[in-house]
Amino acid sequence: MKRKLIREKTVCFTGHRSEKLPKGEALEHLRIRLSEEIEKAIKDGYNTFIFGGAYGWDLMAAVEVVKKKTVIDFDNPRYIRLIAVIPYEEQAVRYSIADHELYYEIMPKCDEVITLNTHYNIRCYAQRNQYMVEHSSRIICYWNRQARSGTAQTVRMADKESLEIINLYE
Repeated sequence: MKRKLIREKTVCFTGHRSEKLPKGEALEHLRIRLSEEIEKAIKDGYNTFIFGGAYGWDLMAAVEVVKKKTVIDFDNPRYIRLIAVIPYEEQAVRYSIADHELYYEIMPKCDEVITLNTHYNIRCYAQRNQYMVEHSSRIICYWNRQARSGTAQTVRMADKESLEIINLYE
């Protein structure tokens, strides 16, 4: 059953691809910070998390949300949803083997997968970014302040829509 997205209870993720993420111990530290920020969002009343299906930050965030979904606390039960917003059907075709496997491991664990286009088109990533921003009130990002990137575009959209922006790059 599809449930209506409640913007005030929805967080979206945007961030850089794997090659722009830190490596080794710094990546593990970032993963811990991301997990803590997701937990904070849950404590703040957020129960829906949207990611765009890109390798790197998006998949890392989805993995952390899936971990939160598996925690059972009988004293404080919580319902957490993970929604993938995919710009086009073949998005993962050119991913590395490891990213491809992770993508197809995460997708069945999503409560909903929204595919915006059948095939790639020049606007499909911007459409995905706009969809995520329009359906969220908080964004957790990993943005290095590079002005020309999909992450920058999404953060600008979020700022224009007055979303709470949490940048874990800083």
